[in-house]
Amino acid sequence: MTTDTILVVENDPEMRTWLVASARSSGDYVWLEAANLSEARACLTAQLPQLLIVAAQLGDEDGLTLLSEYALAVPIIVTTHRLADEISAALDAGARDVLVKPFKPQRLASAIARALRMAKTQRERDTLREQVDRQAQEFNALYTVGKTISSLLNIDEILTLVVSAAVNLTGAEQGSLLLYDEAADELYLRAQYNLSAKMAQRMRLRVTDSIIGRVVQSGRPVMLSGNDLKMQTSLLVKSLMGVPLIVGSKVIGVLTVDNQLSARAFGKHDVHLLNTLGDSAAIAIENARLFATAEHERFKLDTILREMQDLVIVTDDHLHILLINAVARQALQVDETVVGQPLNKVITVQQLLDLFDQRHTDEFVWRADITLPDGRVLQGQLSPLPGVGYGAVLRDITRLKELDRIKSEFVSIVSHDLRTPLTTIRGYVSLLPRVGPLNDQQRDFVSRVERSMDSIVDLIADLLDIGKIEAGVDWEMAAVLLHEVVREVGDRLRPNAELHRQIFTVNAPDLLPVLGNQRRLEQVVANLIGNAIKYTPDLGRIDVTLREDDGFLVLQVSDTGIGISLEDQRHIFDKFYRVESEATEQIIGTGLGLSIVKAIVKKHSGRVWVHSELGKGSTFIVLLPRYLADKKAST
Repeated sequence: MTTDTILVVENDPEMRTWLVASARSSGDYVWLEAANLSEARACLTAQLPQLLIVAAQLGDEDGLTLLSEYALAVPIIVTTHRLADEISAALDAGARDVLVKPFKPQRLASAIARALRMAKTQRERDTLREQVDRQAQEFNALYTVGKTISSLLNIDEILTLVVSAAVNLTGAEQGSLLLYDEAADELYLRAQYNLSAKMAQRMRLRVTDSIIGRVVQSGRPVMLSGNDLKMQTSLLVKSLMGVPLIVGSKVIGVLTVDNQLSARAFGKHDVHLLNTLGDSAAIAIENARLFATAEHERFKLDTILREMQDLVIVTDDHLHILLINAVARQALQVDETVVGQPLNKVITVQQLLDLFDQRHTDEFVWRADITLPDGRVLQGQLSPLPGVGYGAVLRDITRLKELDRIKSEFVSIVSHDLRTPLTTIRGYVSLLPRVGPLNDQQRDFVSRVERSMDSIVDLIADLLDIGKIEAGVDWEMAAVLLHEVVREVGDRLRPNAELHRQIFTVNAPDLLPVLGNQRRLEQVVANLIGNAIKYTPDLGRIDVTLREDDGFLVLQVSDTGIGISLEDQRHIFDKFYRVESEATEQIIGTGLGLSIVKAIVKKHSGRVWVHSELGKGSTFIVLLPRYLADKKAST
């Protein structure tokens, strides 16, 4: 416990002795005595007491002079004989209390206790104020570093600022920030404050051989002090402190401060400050890494979008354009100002807008062929981009479309030319039993030939049919009651289902018509129901339903058949594509049925898609716009 010091300045020896003797009973103090101003000044210069008791008059000298000369911040008690003027002068000079002679020892003891108590309270206030001021300075420094980190992109500037703040806040002489090279198991200097150029150049430390390396190994701060502490970094220091820079759970470096000349050791508060700055440095390093990575990825993306020949359009969830590459801008005749605009406000190609509208359907793949004003044909595919919106990639297939047209024309011509000789051959084969008896083997061969001829003729018929559909030949459109078509086709195919002991239901209530070609719509319904019967095992179930939904008629054909894999679902509407599996080996087909369905539905401005799961069955859905006679009349 610290003992308070009291200086008594009194020229009367008896009075001085009495003052000391009277006050001793009130507490254990260290007493200093002075008989005049000269001695008092010497005492005050050597040691500042906690309390000063001074006589207003020191013989011919004015005791109050001490108050103005030293501007003392300690409590002062003035003793005086006179009342009004000396008391007033003493209080004006800064005295905390005035004792008028003569006074009792109890009065002196009470004044001393009160003055020292006031002095202690003042010191505590001053200490608290200093702490608050220091904390405010520390907070401002930390705030400045944090704010700078968020505004600067130059990592060197940020880290230098962090090290400088670490040195200033901890009162250290120098500091450094070292990053961990995991491959070499070494720490290398990344930023420093007040290190010599020579020292900075060779600042590379083995983690396993250095005190600072302990921070990397343990992930905890290190705080050491001691005269001439020798480190493997070749630094002679008297105190050292280092904290880890942590990103996630990984130590990426160390922030250090040290004293080479001063023996002052660092404390827990210094560790807290350094940890806070270390966190800021770690954030800055990680932000710089992420920014560099993002810039690199952005550069790659810009290069890809610039060099690729496909059209790319990316929108948000509300179809505002986020990105459109140069090829797309040129093809769609727009400029960079369309970014941020609603898609339907700046794009005039209706087929492209229809592609984006497919996002409301349950189709497995959103695709569409899009014809540009300059005649080019693009194949577009729309994909959802989680967290972004939607992305469309459009590839120029004009040449492929032309080749497909030529191929279709060739197939149609060849199919037409083959039809007549094949019919002739089939006729002669059917006449063979009439010209003479056939043995069992010959009859089997003739039966095989007839089945093969039927398959070829069916294939040729399908090829000619799909050619006509794509060419728009024989395509008269009228109002068609689709529910009557569904019921009629269902009644026609019901015996086939009963032959396989399948449960077959048709639910087609009276609905408004669609604008279409009745014969082609019958093909669609017959093909879907026929496939359901063929690919559903005996005792299975087939349900056909027709309903209206928001201006569309929805035909749904569901079965409990063998199902279709996700990979096959991507291609089942392609020409000549057949699902290859053990379950389909014995099922005869041309691979054109669903292609014909898709072509017909497309000609009717509708859409068709499938939901299926292997072993559980399939559901084919056809969506056709409802026909409104008044709307047609108005157009």
